[in-house]
Amino acid sequence: MPSRFLREDLASFSPYSVTYLPGIIKLDANENPFELPDEVKEEIKTEFMKLPLRIYPDPTALKLRVAIASFLNIENIDERHIAVGNGSDEILQYIFTAFLNRDNLVMYPNLSFEMFSVFSQVAGVRDVELELNESLELDLPSVVEALYTYRPKLLLLCRPNNPTGWSMPREDVLTILEQSKRVNTLVVIDEAYGEFMEESLAYLVKDYDNLIVLKTFSKAFSLAGLRLGYAISNEAIVKDLMSVKLPYNVNAFSQMVGRIILEYKDLILSKVRFIINERERVYSRLLSLDNVRVFPSNANFLFFYCEEKNLIDKLLSYGIKIRGFEPKHPLLENAYRVTIGKKEENDKFLSAMEEILS
Repeated sequence: MPSRFLREDLASFSPYSVTYLPGIIKLDANENPFELPDEVKEEIKTEFMKLPLRIYPDPTALKLRVAIASFLNIENIDERHIAVGNGSDEILQYIFTAFLNRDNLVMYPNLSFEMFSVFSQVAGVRDVELELNESLELDLPSVVEALYTYRPKLLLLCRPNNPTGWSMPREDVLTILEQSKRVNTLVVIDEAYGEFMEESLAYLVKDYDNLIVLKTFSKAFSLAGLRLGYAISNEAIVKDLMSVKLPYNVNAFSQMVGRIILEYKDLILSKVRFIINERERVYSRLLSLDNVRVFPSNANFLFFYCEEKNLIDKLLSYGIKIRGFEPKHPLLENAYRVTIGKKEENDKFLSAMEEILS
């Protein structure tokens, strides 16, 4: 029961929640199955001993932003185009804080990153959900029509989309950016899983002053436990975001680890190709199962439908946890998402599915 001080419009608010079950094969949260290499951890340990923990961290995270800009290697994009936060979630919250008033409208797909809806409710803004088609994709004409009908202040998109794994074609994104400029809509593209499709649209911030691209260290870089993300945009938008952030939002340890991770980027990202190959293998196996409808994915997970009763509990009896969804709307009826793990973890999941469905 909420306290008597909670805002009335949040009385029925359902926060994002996660259940933690130790000692199981964890394929429910889109985490990278590979830990950081030992040599990277040793480097972090060495540098940690040099950290002056008695003083506050650099509030601008300048060295980290310089390292990120160098990693992106986009012409005319430097640290002035980068803002960092405790995960890209925090930056998304700052976007709501900096750019939205209570009477503004936010638009996002009706099956996408759950925090879009959470932030909309917390901010008290109005929202419009874009309908996905039967292939769980957005139809470009319907998006453009909605832009002109509702003229939202903010449009939120994931590429690849979470939880479906679908990626909007680059040409469609360009059309949306052009049309969004005409109705003065700010577009945020969340590329949390972009490394698993081996493509980024971050370079487009040079051409579109209404674009913010969000990236994270949580997925491909195996740093979900650290909470570190960043935004790429034009200088004016980055200044706006940094003006509303908390003074020391990214701690000294996270800033240091982020810089080291980027020094070892080739070593760490070498696992991405393995995950992509495993994703395609798991997809093919699920495709062959009766009573399973699985969708192609450009991320490190697969979205599928299955009418088997109590599938989550049955998989847990095999020591495997995947993500099940409450059927808040028809697209989530009998819907599941499985993260791509190590080969042996994927094999156990597939064997369990085959036995359960036999």
